[in-house]
Amino acid sequence: MSVTPSITIDNVIKALADFLEPLMPDGTKIVRAQVNRVAMPEPPCIVLTEMGQYDLATTRNTYGMVTGADFQRSTRIDVQIDFYDGQAGEMCNTAKTLLRSSYGPDNFPDNIKPLYCSDGIQAPLITGEEQYEARWTITASMQYNPVINVAAEQFNTVGETSVISADLLNPV
Repeated sequence: MSVTPSITIDNVIKALADFLEPLMPDGTKIVRAQVNRVAMPEPPCIVLTEMGQYDLATTRNTYGMVTGADFQRSTRIDVQIDFYDGQAGEMCNTAKTLLRSSYGPDNFPDNIKPLYCSDGIQAPLITGEEQYEARWTITASMQYNPVINVAAEQFNTVGETSVISADLLNPV
């Protein structure tokens, strides 16, 4: 039996990238961090790194005779957003301002919503060429509510029944 959550971390990262993309300067690439053998794109770019997941409530479950059992876990995920470019500070402020406003929740899917966002910090990076790269960083905390469905066991025929004579002789 294979079970898959209705919302994955990949869905959350994609929703965040889709939110950020129209807010940034033309040509800004948005990538996910920690991908092996992939070089960081040239600035302007944004790098998204999942930092942690935290349960916001205990698991809720519902049962259906046909659909089986649904288990929902409200989850907070923190994502570090790194902005690279000479304009990284402005890119960071734009994202932070809109994540903290009503614009944020209105422009995410129904099942993924931003909760809050840290203040931006300047975190310059020294490249392999020993040059400083302009970088500003914020951490966005978002909520998503994945549901895992476990199918109900079903049958389409009733097996044979038999009466044991001892039960008939000694009724309880």
